[in-house]
Amino acid sequence: MSTTEADPTTTTPTELPWHLQGNYGPIKEELTLDNLEVEGEIPAGIDGTYMRNGFNPISGWSDHWFFGDGMIHAVDLRDGRASITNRYVRTPVLEGDKDGFSMDPANSPANTNIVPHAGRLFALNEGFAPYEMDHDLNTIGMENFDGQIVGPFTAHPKLCPVTGEMLAFGYSVVGPEFLRYYRFDPAGNLVQSEPITLPTGVMMHDFNITENNVVWMDLPVCFSLDKAMAGEAPFGWTPDNGSRLGVMPRTGGDADVRWFDIEPGYVLHPVNSWEEGDTIVLVVCRLDSFMDGGFDDISGKAELWRWTIDLTAGTVKEEHLDDHKADFPRVNDRLVGLQTRFGYAQQLGHTPENPSMGQEIYKYDLQTGIPEVHDLGNVNGGEPVFIPRGEGGAEDDGWVVLFGHDVETDVSEFRIIDAQDFSGPPVARVFSPQRVPYGAHGNWIPRS
Repeated sequence: MSTTEADPTTTTPTELPWHLQGNYGPIKEELTLDNLEVEGEIPAGIDGTYMRNGFNPISGWSDHWFFGDGMIHAVDLRDGRASITNRYVRTPVLEGDKDGFSMDPANSPANTNIVPHAGRLFALNEGFAPYEMDHDLNTIGMENFDGQIVGPFTAHPKLCPVTGEMLAFGYSVVGPEFLRYYRFDPAGNLVQSEPITLPTGVMMHDFNITENNVVWMDLPVCFSLDKAMAGEAPFGWTPDNGSRLGVMPRTGGDADVRWFDIEPGYVLHPVNSWEEGDTIVLVVCRLDSFMDGGFDDISGKAELWRWTIDLTAGTVKEEHLDDHKADFPRVNDRLVGLQTRFGYAQQLGHTPENPSMGQEIYKYDLQTGIPEVHDLGNVNGGEPVFIPRGEGGAEDDGWVVLFGHDVETDVSEFRIIDAQDFSGPPVARVFSPQRVPYGAHGNWIPRS
């Protein structure tokens, strides 16, 4: 969502906010570049496309990192060769370069994730409706499933590897309905839509699924209509609102939710969750607080925690597993919602005013919380995504891939790491002639 508060053509780089400087800053051209330079060798077993969404304001200016126009970067890997394509998601916000904020579900920047389901691709931002794209990154248009998506839609739906369903939600900050649950069948049809009661509007960025349940995170980053009307930051840390987890059967509804109080804290991204008998285990990247200074304060840095919900005793055991600052976690997507040994996360650096991508990524043993470290050298990384080597292999039999940016040479790369030799040198580094800004989330789409 662009604004007219500053003209980037007359503003010097040192006057720009952090999210428009360096590798956070936008790029201008949409390109397709073939036969990229490769250091090492792209494994023959990698055949498909990695797509990642991110924030790239077309005007050169946005008020907040979260508001930049959505741009997809896609690295296609085939027969040991690589190409890269970047395209904007063509939304009304982009096409009209609209100012300010609109509650219209169609006015999405579509900038946070790109998710495949039932042969379709959806560019997502949690405040608005999905935008569908084709595999060539052409924008098809807003998708509200024949009017059944009536408001916002999460940027973090979960794809169940057992049933093929997509589970999702939308949160609203103004009520009277603050949360709605959506369940899609394997063919992509919306088969369940349920309102879920919350006492107030909270920023619910993500949620959890297990084989039989979803788990809501009602955490105290709260919306204030009074502050919004006064022109102040509408979201902020409100610990008196409390923190709790809500367990609901995947085919259930509002009356079936069981709520469990926990210590105040915030989670942008869980690692994974699963069932163990009468308990539910959630491994998360947890912050002690978030947006303490209001909506512009997104400098908080998470650490690895485990929550174990005892459904019989009605209690939650909270365990701090590791003190590395890390977020953007992923697991082998074949085990989403199932018991998992390994998780992968990006180090968050030490810059106090922004998320600050670090120069390490971690392969966590989720039983012990101990990480194996891949040192990126002078490269700042991003979300690490797992690509399985083939059917029926070990959980970590495959590769971890991510975009990175060399802070000394200003060169961007797509790095491929053997997940079973995680601390060793990369298998391949694919270099992009055009800089790839830091972004948000993406997914691996194997060639069918």
